[in-house]
Amino acid sequence: MRTVIKDVRTVEQSLLYNCLSELKSHRSSTVPLDPTCTAHLNLLIKYIETTYADTATRLLSLLTSGEITYDLLWPLFKLNATIFTTCHGTHKPRCVRYDFGEEKSSNSGSRYWNMEYRYKYFDGKEFGDVSIELQIPKFRGVKRINLLEVFPLKYHSDAAKVEAELTQNGRKFVKLIGSSYRQYQGTAFFIHKGKPVEFTVNGRVMTDTIFFRKINPNYSRLKITEPTESISVLDPWEYLEPASDNDQGGSEASLG
Repeated sequence: MRTVIKDVRTVEQSLLYNCLSELKSHRSSTVPLDPTCTAHLNLLIKYIETTYADTATRLLSLLTSGEITYDLLWPLFKLNATIFTTCHGTHKPRCVRYDFGEEKSSNSGSRYWNMEYRYKYFDGKEFGDVSIELQIPKFRGVKRINLLEVFPLKYHSDAAKVEAELTQNGRKFVKLIGSSYRQYQGTAFFIHKGKPVEFTVNGRVMTDTIFFRKINPNYSRLKITEPTESISVLDPWEYLEPASDNDQGGSEASLG
């Protein structure tokens, strides 16, 4: 098969199903489409609807009740969707952008749904996207969506409040860029052997990413995959939960 298709670009069928509403919206747009493009688009939409008819019926029934099954996790998460979870260091709400998901197995044979996400990060020199992975262990039967370890923000019982609070945190994150001398009372954490270690702070603190790295040269760092050209084009909402978790580099911005 690879010899036949060679370098022809392909798209996974599951991605096409997740983009079905966008395809229909594009077909109904006011911009007239080329007749050939329209015919191809109609054929594609019909194919997707026919192929995933049973899946769509099951999914709609579950989503109406706010529930999901393990085998239908893949259509629950859509590309670029805002996903809700919690910071593994502070356990506070945070959100990330969904990129990709697939089933994997641990060394012990346990199966889980593994998902790749991204969020905005500042390493002391530049802004950009960093990637993280989150998992949902395999479960039996149905489960409430908002009880999953990770789920689309729109299924949160108070999504608007979460978005408002995280947007405010994003603005605070931007203000703390550079060196800041602050008063802080609360919980902070650092990463040791891949796990967060919490400790209590009550006093003056410095937030300085560059200096932190100078005095902790062996501390794990996140790698920026897509630098952002200018801070002026950033949406504070994209920082999501800036002061509570930078994953492996958490303590660099865990005070704020």
